[in-house]
This record gives sequence, structure tokens and C-alpha cells, in this order.
Amino acid sequence: MKNNYGLTNTELLIMELFWSENRPMTFREIMEIARRDWKKEWKVQTLNTFLNGLQKMGMIQAERSVVNPYNEYHALCTRDEHIHRWTKELVEVCYNNSFKALIAAYIGEGELTEQEKEEVRKVLETVK
Repeated sequence: MKNNYGLTNTELLIMELFWSENRPMTFREIMEIARRDWKKEWKVQTLNTFLNGLQKMGMIQAERSVVNPYNEYHALCTRDEHIHRWTKELVEVCYNNSFKALIAAYIGEGELTEQEKEEVRKVLETVK
């Protein structure tokens, strides 16, 4: 099962592009990659809707380019930063911000193995 970290398949596809390119990109560049690499025949409004949604989520930002009259879009976070924020939100919403409740849900009806207990101990030792 593919994990999208709270994003739709298309939102994740666009974000993976920003994360892999690691540079600002114009609308035209993104549209070309969508056609060529992803085989998407989107209308301008379709891509615009996705980009606006990612902006509202705080994932990307659009800025006027200094070299051409078009907006350039860039990621406001790395993949790891997004996953970290998404995980924290998940724990907050699903487990009332309780680490104990998260661990209890992970364990379910079973028990942690000795290796898992040691991993938890190591994680707790690194927490400041």
C-alpha cells in the first residue's frame, strides 16, 4: 500500500517533482512534465487547481520570476519535513497527542518484542 502522507496521489506526484528537482519551476515546466512524463493531458485549470491547493496547504509558494514574466513555484518543505508534520498531526488528531496511546494502538492486543522495546528506549534517550 502506497502512503501519500495526507496528500492525494496527484498532490504527492507534484510534490515529488518539487522535491526531486529541488528548484523553482514555472507552471509551463510542470505542465510539460505532466504531459511528457506522467502522460497527463491536463487543462490549464486542472494544474492550477492542484497548485492552488498545495499553496493553501502551505506546501508550495508561487513567486514572480526575476528572469521571466511567469510565476515560479517552489516547495516550502522537504519530504522529511512534510512527513514529520503529517505524523505529528496524525498523533494529535487520532491519539489526542498521547505517545502512550500511539504505542498502545501500535501494539494492539500484543506485546512489544525485546528488540522493539530496545528501539523505543533508544528513541527516548535521544529526546531532549
